[in-house]
Amino acid sequence: MGIPKIKNATQFRETLYDTLKKVADGESHLITQKENDAVILISQKEFDKLNQEREMLRAIAIGAAELEAGQTLSHGQAIKRLKALKSKWK
Repeated sequence: MGIPKIKNATQFRETLYDTLKKVADGESHLITQKENDAVILISQKEFDKLNQEREMLRAIAIGAAELEAGQTLSHGQAIKRLKALKSKWK
């Protein structure tokens, strides 16, 4: 993703089409506003990648918490549960 290009709202308005094309091509842009929080523009591909990474980190955190709490399964128990789920999915 890299360091975003910074523009104020007026510059963004003046270069809207060009900025959107650059964002679609992988650049990120930070749009500043006088009275509101700044806005980050990223491509759909980058957005999807960030969401996937967030979900993976969430799953790791849940697993670490379960491990810490002693909520673990043996390999055999895990295989049995997976097979039961697989039969439901068919």
